[in-house]
Amino acid sequence: MLLRGTSPRQRAEIQTTCTFNLMPSNPSSFHIASTGMSKSPEYHPLISDPSEEFDDVSLPVKPVWTSKFSPSVFIGLLAAETAVLAIALFFIFSRAPHGIVTVPLDSHRVLYSPALEAVEHEVRVYTVGLPGLGIMSPYQIPSSPALDEMWSDLYNSGISKITKEEATRLPNKTHAIPGDDSNYVVTLDVFHSLHCLNKIRMALDPDYYPDWRTSTNRNSSTPVRKATEHISHCVDWLRQSLMCAGDTSTIVWQWNDSRNRTEATMATAHTCRKFDKLQEWAEERMLKIDYDETVHIEDDIVIPIFHNEI
Repeated sequence: MLLRGTSPRQRAEIQTTCTFNLMPSNPSSFHIASTGMSKSPEYHPLISDPSEEFDDVSLPVKPVWTSKFSPSVFIGLLAAETAVLAIALFFIFSRAPHGIVTVPLDSHRVLYSPALEAVEHEVRVYTVGLPGLGIMSPYQIPSSPALDEMWSDLYNSGISKITKEEATRLPNKTHAIPGDDSNYVVTLDVFHSLHCLNKIRMALDPDYYPDWRTSTNRNSSTPVRKATEHISHCVDWLRQSLMCAGDTSTIVWQWNDSRNRTEATMATAHTCRKFDKLQEWAEERMLKIDYDETVHIEDDIVIPIFHNEI
């Protein structure tokens, strides 16, 4: 485009005005248009840049807000919309029946846990634990005090304390520790699951563990009924835990020469979290005082729907 009969400065002013008037009236789009006047690769001016023809011309362009609302009003409206959305999500999740709420999560992200710092991975091959199919596990010996101690040692460091800063990052609110209210109480779910599995083990040998005798008979005594309810909870908790973890390690079929056929082989490699590292984390943070569940402590922690972390 040639601007005849005008001086170099006039042509520069006309070009700058044309470019500026093409900017949208929406303030939220202003940044894109104004920065577009620079020589960025994404920007393609409708007319040539004055600075390319006249190096001695430098005219500042002052942005003008043409919206009916000021920037502070837009910021206020955005904040209000965000607050309304957060409140709506809170009520949706808080009113939903327990156990059916699911939220998609990218495969490379996990919910925050203070114990994530202790996570290390290793490859392990499980013991099959069936007679004639490899080595039996030491946790399969007959019921005895020695076996009880081995199982108890797996989770007896279970109740831990975390800092307030860590508590604010949890996906669920927890409680301050009475007498030590700068710290908060938690336990890692793996220890609860192991406790449950141990109780199921006891229920399988009611002659040795009579307190864990179960029965589906509705006329059972109160202790039997309570044990049955506890075991039912534990069975379903472990079901959920196994489905949640969803171990994708493979069981394979291999040829057995002696039987002249392929057979499923369960002694296969698994990617595992090092359990001893989680135990060490819990032991370092073990709650060494009795936790008084009758004391309520108010705090200023507000937990959002979910925290997540890479």
